[in-house]
Amino acid sequence: MISTQLMQQAGVRRLAVISGDPAWCLGRAAAWRDALPGDWLELSPAPLFFASSEESHLHKTPGAVRTLLGREFHHAIFDARQGFHAEAFAALAGTLTAGSWLLLLVPPWQAWSQQPDSDSLRWADVAEPIATPHFVHHLQQLILADDQVLLDRQHQPCRFPAQPDWPQWHCQAPQQQQAILEQLMALPSGVAVLTAARGRGKSALAGMLARQNRHCLVTAPAKASTEVLAAFAADHFHFMAPDALLALETPLQVEWLIVDEA
Repeated sequence: MISTQLMQQAGVRRLAVISGDPAWCLGRAAAWRDALPGDWLELSPAPLFFASSEESHLHKTPGAVRTLLGREFHHAIFDARQGFHAEAFAALAGTLTAGSWLLLLVPPWQAWSQQPDSDSLRWADVAEPIATPHFVHHLQQLILADDQVLLDRQHQPCRFPAQPDWPQWHCQAPQQQQAILEQLMALPSGVAVLTAARGRGKSALAGMLARQNRHCLVTAPAKASTEVLAAFAADHFHFMAPDALLALETPLQVEWLIVDEA
């Protein structure tokens, strides 16, 4: 197994595809979970593992994935053995910290394309789940063509990813965040929009801005998604849900209204 320390130093996250019978996939995932310390968030229709009272257990259903936006996790498992929620998979990948593995559990490789996909009920006008062979074949081709993906198929040798000579990653976020923060603090009244790809530190920067202002209000689709922002804002974190904000008869007197759209 590739060192997670080397991955973290290089700012890399990696995908491991585990394909086989349901019980076999679960056993392989359990071995990963036992071998590598981390959060091991599960995104699956039901919890994958039994958690004792002393053990923390992070589980969300694919439909609740939006509550994860703005949060960070170290290692995760995406259960696609019964259906592949592509939007949830992309969102989960965006929450992982450097050095993380994302385990993708899928049906047996040869039978996958013909297996009914439970997620098809979400987007297709059908009464029963349907197979999605075109999507599955395309995804399989991408997985096979990418030598950076670990592919573990039942009854076949595991294909380990190539390990390039990664340069050490030097995060430029603190300098960039400080420069943007100074610009925001110097702005006159108005609207400022900050855009960036997932995981680039937008929520952290918003929290820094809140920390610099005593009269600051934060709103977001869900309070749970402001976890990172709240950590950086510390005692200056004041949250109000969008519907409560819109229901106010008298606008609040604040210096900043931060909308963490996530």
